[in-house]
Amino acid sequence: MVQTQNQAAAERAAGAALPGLATEQGGRGRIVFLNALPLNALPRRHIQLDVIPISINELAQWIQRRLQEGWQLIHFIRHPATMQALRAASVPLPEQPNAGLYTYQPGDVLVIVTLRSPPRGQEVQQVNVSDLEFWVAAVI
Repeated sequence: MVQTQNQAAAERAAGAALPGLATEQGGRGRIVFLNALPLNALPRRHIQLDVIPISINELAQWIQRRLQEGWQLIHFIRHPATMQALRAASVPLPEQPNAGLYTYQPGDVLVIVTLRSPPRGQEVQQVNVSDLEFWVAAVI
C-alpha cells in the first residue's frame, strides 16, 4: 500500500516520538508554540530541521500524550485571537505567553502556527482554527 507524504508525517507526529526528540530528561522536552520559525533563535552552526505539516486534531492528541509523559508546554503567541482559536481546539496553552524571546534548547519541539492566507496590511481580529496551518519542527 502506498502511503502519502502527509499520512506518513501524521503517523510520525501521532506516534511516540519525532526525530530529534531524545533529551537528557529521558525523552521529555519542551513543546514550544511559535507564530514563525525564528532562525536566529537556533544554534549558530549547521543544523537540519525535520518539519512536517500536521492537522490540529493530530497535534492536540500528540500534545496530550506528551504532557502526560511530563513534557512542558510553553508559547510565544501573543495574538489574542490565535490563542483563543488554539484553546478552542483543545490545545492547553498557558494563560500568558512567554515574555522573552525564544531561544532553542536541545529537545525542543517547535509547533509553528501560521495563518493560511494572511491579509496584507491589516490586523486580524477573528481567527478560527480552520484559518490556521500547523507545522511541527525538530532539530535533527
